[in-house]
Amino acid sequence: MNRLGIAGALWLGAAGFAIVMTLIFRTDPLQWVVTMATGVAAAVLGLSLIWRPSALVVFASNIVSGVWIVLYAVLTVQQSAELAAWTTDVALIAIGAAAGLVAYRAAAKAKLA
Repeated sequence: MNRLGIAGALWLGAAGFAIVMTLIFRTDPLQWVVTMATGVAAAVLGLSLIWRPSALVVFASNIVSGVWIVLYAVLTVQQSAELAAWTTDVALIAIGAAAGLVAYRAAAKAKLA
């Protein structure tokens, strides 16, 4: 698997983890909608990086990575009193940041259409 495929797998893992955590633990309706939408976007992005990587998909990965980091940073601050909640949010930040960074670095070395 090439590096863009690895980035895609990271996005799929982040999406799966985020969606499962949302389904199990999130009770606030706004948080639920936003984290589910972001999780679905990450899953679509992950599949795109695996099956049809392109410069546009990598650009989308950069955008989603930034949104992902900001979203889960805000949730971390909001849930700072709950150890399990903010620990999960920090883990999601790390996975999303890693996925975005791997895609960015892989695109710099690959020739994409």
